[in-house]
Amino acid sequence: MVRAVMVLLILLIRLAYANDISRQEQGDDLVFHADNLFLTERVNLQDVPYSTAVDTVQMLFDELGYTSPVLHVPLVRSFLNMENGENVCVLNRIKSPERERSFLYSLPLNFFQTQRFYQIASLPPINEYFLNADGEVQSIHDVLASYPESFIVLPEFYSFGEKVDADIGQVDKNQILRVANDAYYSRFMNMFANGKSDFALLFPATVYRNFGEDMPVAVRSYAIAGNPSVVSGHVICPSTQQGASHIERINSAIKLLYTRPEFIEAHTNYLPAQDIPNLRGAIEIAINDILTSGIN
Repeated sequence: MVRAVMVLLILLIRLAYANDISRQEQGDDLVFHADNLFLTERVNLQDVPYSTAVDTVQMLFDELGYTSPVLHVPLVRSFLNMENGENVCVLNRIKSPERERSFLYSLPLNFFQTQRFYQIASLPPINEYFLNADGEVQSIHDVLASYPESFIVLPEFYSFGEKVDADIGQVDKNQILRVANDAYYSRFMNMFANGKSDFALLFPATVYRNFGEDMPVAVRSYAIAGNPSVVSGHVICPSTQQGASHIERINSAIKLLYTRPEFIEAHTNYLPAQDIPNLRGAIEIAINDILTSGIN
């Protein structure tokens, strides 16, 4: 019975998507922006699986028939373009209340284990006073205040979600080292190794993809209390009639991706074995909720 319902849902999604494509020209002037060099140097340019972020965007573009590269644009400029109603959409952004008031979000295009709080192992471990019973950091700014000579490296113009953003907002600015978004993951480990930073907020999947089990510098990592275990990345478009039309078409394509085994594989291919079941289960639940609820 469940399988029959899923087959019917897939057929309905494909029919709706076909009708949507027939109504809209593919040759529009929509441009996709990202501040992530992995996207701008690989999507529609290199036909090689690379990461969850890259692979899921490539799957979306293939479904949309979009063949242009992603433009590398600073996030501030992209947001300004969208605020001015320009025909621009930005890839792989986490939802935040402020942005949701200004822009339109797609359905989740990718899912990630939420960021963890990394500490260089040469420092004393975080005092239990700052951890809850599950060993999770209760307050990032309180922890950093207890290490007044230490620094945290963070990307510019990046939202880690409402709770973490608010916590970071209380950190002494003299303890924050900002790095351009596109260089963040390539530079944080060098900053650790060179003693220029002691803490960072990182997604485990990205750390694993870059280093596997062989981290060049010993680190500890802590979950953050109250943070969801999984976060999702979305496409953001301007809050205009044209932007709404793009989101409708993008959502139709994403729903089709949900029905394919390769979509989940694009996530599990870049995780250590012990982390796969939890993320797979979270993705399956989210997909089922979306497809059965009729969310557009």
